Amino acid sequence: MNDITVPLLAVFVIFIVMIGIGVARRYRMCPPDRILVVYGKVGAGAARCYNGGSTFVMPIFQSYAYLNLTPITIEIPLRSALSSQNIRVNAPANFAVAISNDPAVMGNAATRLLGKAPPEIAELAREIITGQMRVVIASMTIEEINADREKLISLITKGVEVELRKIGLHLINCNITDITDESGYIDALGKEAAAKAINDAQIKVAQENQRGAIGKAEAEKLQAIRVAEAEASAAIGRNKAEQDIVASQAELAEKKAEADRRAEVAQKTAKAKAEQAAYEAQKATEDARAMRDEASAVADQVAQANAAKEKVRVDAEATAIRAKVTAEGQAAAVRIAAEGDAASVKTRAEADAAAIELKLTAEAKGKQAILEAEAKGRQALLDAQADGLAKFTQGGRDATAAINLILAQQVVEVARVQSDAIQKLKFDKVVVMGGGKDGASAGGFVQDLYKNVLPLHEVAKAAGVVLPGFLGTEAGAAAPKQQAPAAPVAPATPPKNKA
Repeated sequence: MNDITVPLLAVFVIFIVMIGIGVARRYRMCPPDRILVVYGKVGAGAARCYNGGSTFVMPIFQSYAYLNLTPITIEIPLRSALSSQNIRVNAPANFAVAISNDPAVMGNAATRLLGKAPPEIAELAREIITGQMRVVIASMTIEEINADREKLISLITKGVEVELRKIGLHLINCNITDITDESGYIDALGKEAAAKAINDAQIKVAQENQRGAIGKAEAEKLQAIRVAEAEASAAIGRNKAEQDIVASQAELAEKKAEADRRAEVAQKTAKAKAEQAAYEAQKATEDARAMRDEASAVADQVAQANAAKEKVRVDAEATAIRAKVTAEGQAAAVRIAAEGDAASVKTRAEADAAAIELKLTAEAKGKQAILEAEAKGRQALLDAQADGLAKFTQGGRDATAAINLILAQQVVEVARVQSDAIQKLKFDKVVVMGGGKDGASAGGFVQDLYKNVLPLHEVAKAAGVVLPGFLGTEAGAAAPKQQAPAAPVAPATPPKNKA
C-alpha cells in the first residue's frame, strides 16, 4: 500500500504545482503605455479594457491582447482641395494621433483596432483626416484660409476629433505647414497685402514726417514764445529787485538812524540813572552809617544803664543782708549774755557774727561775679543787636524803627524789675488800665500801664535815656518833638565793695 501512496502523492503535488504555474501565468499586469484587452466570456460587452493595473485572465474561457498607446505621426500632402470660391488649395499638414485611453473610447479601439499594425492604423486615420480637411476648406474662402490660420486649425481639429473617436483614436496635434493655390490667387493676395502694407507704411512715414515737421515748428514757436516770456519776466524781476534793494537800503538807513537815536537816548538815560543811583547809594550809605552809629550809641547807653542798675540792686541786696545778719547776731549775743556768762557768750557771738559776715561777704562776691557775668552776657547780646541794627540799616530801612524795636524789647525786663521792687508793698487801690472802655486796644493798655503805674520815664531819665513817644509821656509834660537820639552817656562808676 505504501508503494501505491507515494506515487499518488507525487502526482497530486505535480498537479497542484502546474495549476499554480498556470494560474500565475494567467494573471496579467498592464503597463501604462498599453491597453490590456480581455475578451471571451467577459459578461456584458465585447471586451474589458485596462490601462494600467492588473487582472486575472481565466484560462480556456478568456484571452487577452494589448493595444499600443505610442503616438503615430501622419503626414498628409493635401492638394487641390476646393474652397468655397471653387479655387483649388494645397494645404500640406502633419498630424499626431494615438489610441485613446478614455474609458468611453477604449471599447471602440478594442473593437476596430485590435490586431492592426501601426501602419494600418495610420492609413485609416489618414483617410479620415484628409476627408475632414477637404470638408473644412470647402466651407471657407481663400481670404479666411489665408488670413485666419487659427480658425482653420480649430475647425479641422474639431471635425477630425469627432471622427477619430469613432474608431478609438485621439488627435494629439495638428500643424498646417503651408497654404498655396494653383491659380496664384493667394500669391496675389500676398502681393496686394504687401503693396498695401508698403503703401500704408509709406503713408505713415509721410504722416510721421509731417507730424515731426509740424511738431518741430510748434516746438520752435513755443520755444521762442517762452524765451521771450522768460526774458520779459527776467527784466521785470531785475527791475523789481532793484526797487526792493533801493527800498531796503532806505529802510535800513531809516532804521539805523532810529537805532542811533535810541542808542544815544538810552546812553544818556543810563548815564543819568547811574549818576542818580550812585548819589542815592552814597546818600543811603551815609544815612545807614549815621543810623548805625546812632543805634550803636543807643544800644551801649541802654546796656550801661542796665548794668549799673543791676550792680546797684545787687549792692543794695548785699548791704541789706549784711545788716540783717549783723543785727540778728547782735541780738543773739545779747540774749546769750543775759542767760549765762556774758563775756564768753559775747565772744562766741562775735565770732559767729564774724563768720556769718565773712560767709555773707563771700556770697555777695559770688553773686556780684554772677551778675557781672550776666552783665557781660547782656553786653554781648546788645553788641549782637547793634550789629543786627547796622545790617538792618544797610538795607535802606528806617533806623528809628529799629531803635524803637530794641527799646520795646526791654520793656518786659524793666517791668519785671519794678514789679520786684513793689511786690512787698500794700496797695490801697486798683487802677483799671484802658479806662475800662469796650474795644480798648492793646497799645492803649500799654500806654496806660506806663503812665499810671510804672514811672518808666523817670527811671529812663535817671539813666540818661529818652524813651520814644509811643510809650507815653510824663505827667504834665508836653509830648517832645521828634529829634535825634541823645548822645551816649558815660556809664556810672560802680561803687567799690567794702570789705
